[in-house]
Amino acid sequence: MEMYWVAGGGVLVAALMASFRVQVLQQRRLVRLDERLAQLTSGISLLTDTAEGGLRDIAQEIQRLNTVNTKTAKPKVRAATQRRVSNAARRGRTVQAIAAKEQMAESEVRLRLQMAEAKREKAHAAVR
Repeated sequence: MEMYWVAGGGVLVAALMASFRVQVLQQRRLVRLDERLAQLTSGISLLTDTAEGGLRDIAQEIQRLNTVNTKTAKPKVRAATQRRVSNAARRGRTVQAIAAKEQMAESEVRLRLQMAEAKREKAHAAVR
């Protein structure tokens, strides 16, 4: 019977040592996991700060360029632009060439030509 007590005590001690060993290993894993999580958090924070700074710099540069362009660019008078487009079309220039010279979209050139044609037709109808 004493042998059973010794064997039981030995098994109990072995089980306690095994559970203690498992506890120590889990603590080490948790410490490593916490370190990795802290490193990941600091990396994401750095990435976020860098992205925000870059976007802020881009917005400031766009704003600076916009103010420079508005100060240096002289506004075109609509009537003068309309005359230049109409005269260029009468001289036989293409819509693409007119748009390139006036620095406007081809659709805007077409619209201005249509408006000029409608105005001419209206003037001719009033004379008749």
